[in-house]
Amino acid sequence: MKLALSLITSFLFIIASSAQSRTISKDEYEKVLEFAVEKTNEAYPVILKVTTRFIENGKIVRMVTDIRENESMLQRRIKRTIVSGRRKTNTYQVSVGFGKVFCSDDGVSWKPSQYECSGPVSIYGRRDAERTEYSVTVKSVKGRRVKIYREYSVFAPWEWEGSKKKDFREAVSTIDSRGFFTTVVDTEGTLDPRTVTLIRKQSWVTKAKIKPVVPPT
Repeated sequence: MKLALSLITSFLFIIASSAQSRTISKDEYEKVLEFAVEKTNEAYPVILKVTTRFIENGKIVRMVTDIRENESMLQRRIKRTIVSGRRKTNTYQVSVGFGKVFCSDDGVSWKPSQYECSGPVSIYGRRDAERTEYSVTVKSVKGRRVKIYREYSVFAPWEWEGSKKKDFREAVSTIDSRGFFTTVVDTEGTLDPRTVTLIRKQSWVTKAKIKPVVPPT
């Protein structure tokens, strides 16, 4: 896991240093990302892989990986893998319509559910940044032209936590010539010194070939 963290950190450094970036406005940034969200979400069938690494003292202590095979808006197959210490667990979900969800811990035995199988979701309140920077870089990746959009925000310390350290959030979005997402890497942590506490990478394969999503038997 240390190697994975090192590779992602190097990836972000290469993006930042290998080409000149142009500063853009918040309005330009949001318009581009809204278009990318709309177009990428419409590109069925699509495979979305989301890997979230939780980091303490420079070490990955927990990693959650979701692989979502979306045949259509309401038909999808999800495999979630959680690695914590030496323990590894898998859960599975099949959705075939509104309120028609099936959950499994082994991919063999299934239970019907009206809701998502992933459990409760944490919702954070709105938090205003002290400052936010937006930029774009044009690059060639594997012979194809892409644009890399970066949003970097700094937040005041949480007063209720008694912390004196400021937080940062960075989102690096790679968008292809069609305006579709290929990857988004979110990094969170604290400053002075810069300490990363979370890295989330999303990657898309649009117009993917997947098996038909049908109710489990």
